[in-house]
Amino acid sequence: MDAASFVASLVAAIAVVLFPYLLYRVARWARAQSKGAYVLGIALAPFGAAGNVADPDFRIVNEAQQNKKREEDDAGDPP
Repeated sequence: MDAASFVASLVAAIAVVLFPYLLYRVARWARAQSKGAYVLGIALAPFGAAGNVADPDFRIVNEAQQNKKREEDDAGDPP
């Protein structure tokens, strides 16, 4: 194991341990309802909402496929 891979492994291990702790600290800070946490939440809200944006064309195609499947399932006389 060379020095570069050792350092990379060490950094990854520290990040795995440190990241949940930092999330915990941020959650406690936010629960204290400080103005800074409120401002940070407002600043980060657009990034959270950006993940939910769907392409309208994709949505239309997906709905058409679902309707086609429904029509195929309902085709024919009932037994």
